[in-house]
Amino acid sequence: MKKQLLIAAVAATMGTAAMADISISGAMKVNYTNKDAGNGTTVTNHVKHETNLYVKGQSGDTSVHMEFNQDETDGDNTEGSKFTTEDVWMQTKVADVTIKSGTWNGSDSLMSKDTDRASGQYSLATSMAGVSVTVTGETANASTGVTLAGTVAGANVSFKNESHQDQVKISGDIAGVNVAFHNLDSNTANADKQSVQVSTTVSGVELTYAQVDADSAAVISGDSYLGDAAAYNVGGATGMAAGDDISGFGLKTTVAGNTIQAKLITIDDFSASKDVDVMKFVATRALAGGATFEATYTEVDGDATANDSETLDLELSVKF
Repeated sequence: MKKQLLIAAVAATMGTAAMADISISGAMKVNYTNKDAGNGTTVTNHVKHETNLYVKGQSGDTSVHMEFNQDETDGDNTEGSKFTTEDVWMQTKVADVTIKSGTWNGSDSLMSKDTDRASGQYSLATSMAGVSVTVTGETANASTGVTLAGTVAGANVSFKNESHQDQVKISGDIAGVNVAFHNLDSNTANADKQSVQVSTTVSGVELTYAQVDADSAAVISGDSYLGDAAAYNVGGATGMAAGDDISGFGLKTTVAGNTIQAKLITIDDFSASKDVDVMKFVATRALAGGATFEATYTEVDGDATANDSETLDLELSVKF
């Protein structure tokens, strides 16, 4: 009888664990990169991998998100032997207010890269008369921002007020054309930035144009449609500098089960008149084994020979 009671207790415990609302997902990618820079003066071959693991726990309206990452560069055994903790936050609801607190990074835009992770971040969000109100901040720098967002005449409009800058975003569909405008008004002199992105689909081909302008003291650091601004070689230095502008045109379509993209990007160097043109071709295909293969060829042509490069990147990735 005692044995039967013990078995029943263990079974009940296992059943409780099995029903716990915990989900685990993740992704991994492996890249082989061959880069020929300076017209053959520097040729590099590089293999690296990146793994992301996401754990989410749910209890009613309260959830906890944890993100772990492992990046391994060629020969870097130290970094390749451990996972690092990235985003960790809890979110819950109190009445009509959604509260989120922990550490996380933001999202990339045409103008700016995602914000650096900082501890002690918080977000309080609610809705009033069709207008969403979000208060965000982080204790490390004692910063606070207030965002108002809603729909006006069919367009999505938001305004964010921060201690050092204001941001306005407007996006919507105009006769089948998607338009997104973003303006950053900085309290620092000559540090404003503006971006616009326009896209539409014609005969199965998605056409996109994007442009970002920076004042003389503003630096474009975006990492989205136009690529990673910090990785470009402009004027003999890595990354875009103050006053540099960037624009580009691209197309995307599907051919025989492959997604094909082509982009032509121009960086207008503000100080040294050493402009850079970038051509990028991307082919993506889903494989039968559940993985995705992507080949990217990038050619950079600068006014200075030292800026020229040709890069082939082959990526194998999977999500689970």
